Amino acid sequence: MPERSSEVKRTSWRRILFAVRTATMVGAACFAVGGISETLGQEQEKIQVVHMAPEVIYTPETEAIMVIPPVETVKETEPEKSMEESVTLSKDDSYLLCKIAMAEAEGEGVKGKALVMQVVLNRVQSAEFPDTVQGVIYQKNQFSPVRNGRFDAVEPDAECYEALRLIREGHWNESQNALYFESKSASKWHRDHLEFLFRYGNHYFYK
Repeated sequence: MPERSSEVKRTSWRRILFAVRTATMVGAACFAVGGISETLGQEQEKIQVVHMAPEVIYTPETEAIMVIPPVETVKETEPEKSMEESVTLSKDDSYLLCKIAMAEAEGEGVKGKALVMQVVLNRVQSAEFPDTVQGVIYQKNQFSPVRNGRFDAVEPDAECYEALRLIREGHWNESQNALYFESKSASKWHRDHLEFLFRYGNHYFYK
């Protein structure tokens, strides 16, 4: 019986030691797991993605986002110059204008003569033609009265000078920037190659 009692005691101690070891191991494991979890939590904090809020600008009054649009450079167009500012009419220029108006539009009144003058002045201001009244009128193959001698033969009448006065003093211009005109008996070249604008009297105006 004593031997059996001793064996029972040894078995009990083994069980106790086993239980203690098991408890110790479980505790250590829990501690380790807790430490790992804590470490992982710290690492997560370290590697946590930081989402930066976009930088915006607020106006203090409305707290609204202030959007500054790109500055658009606008090229200012120069105002069109009046006839007096862009064309200097000397006494000779005025006389030549009256002569060509008489040669081209005799019998078509003040407006018909003024339109002929204005075409000459439009050409002076155009890069396609000479820049003087004399240069435009005497340009080769442009005005038939210059070619056939009528220009030299005529003298301006009162309507020619009245038309010149309207253009110079009244800044009259109903030419629609016409650069060409022809009579109804002329060739079809103008109609085939230019933009038709209007008709006045016996003349058709183009550009």
